[in-house]
Amino acid sequence: MPISVDKVAKRQDIIRCAADVFSRTGYHATKIQEIANAAGIGKGTVYEYFRTKEELFLAVYDAWMSAYEAVIESRVAAATDPISKVDAIRDSAVEFYQSRAEQAPLLLEFWAHALRTSNPAFLARVNRTRHFLRDLGADLARQLVEAGWFADMDAAAFAQLETGISDGIFLAWVLEQRSFPLDKAYTFRQSMIGLGLLTPEARLALGDRLAGKLKRGF
Repeated sequence: MPISVDKVAKRQDIIRCAADVFSRTGYHATKIQEIANAAGIGKGTVYEYFRTKEELFLAVYDAWMSAYEAVIESRVAAATDPISKVDAIRDSAVEFYQSRAEQAPLLLEFWAHALRTSNPAFLARVNRTRHFLRDLGADLARQLVEAGWFADMDAAAFAQLETGISDGIFLAWVLEQRSFPLDKAYTFRQSMIGLGLLTPEARLALGDRLAGKLKRGF
């Protein structure tokens, strides 16, 4: 039987309120009653939609990542060339993290919980996004090689490394209390990687521009 529009909206509202409460107090300290209070509903109503606090915690992460993946897929599909697609992924990542700047530590808590819990659904969901980004990155790397922009390389290995670098930038941004501009840091990373991989022909076209971005830093 299809879920009613009202129930979908109520579930989304509970998830939104849960994200706010989890962000303020952390997963372990949060009580379901606090989430119910924030949503303006009874505690029992929360349990009508989510059997456990952990299930609700996972729903928050899934909602965030599903929206993030959908934005990337839409923008990449609309881009007309590999370089524009790379820019679309970068811009989407920056917008996603900046729009949740106050909740950013919660993403780190999701990752930590995925490694601690006996519930395999958490790690599976974390890895689903990571595999999505790595597969997309590898595909774009191959396109850049075929288009003559990048030197031939192991695209899968490149995507694995590049994803790790992106995670590291986000982690530093959170730990250093957003003390540097995230968009410029991601642009710096892209310029540094790109300059190292350009073919001689591509270097003539883009080398000076990328080198200028590296000198400016972030």
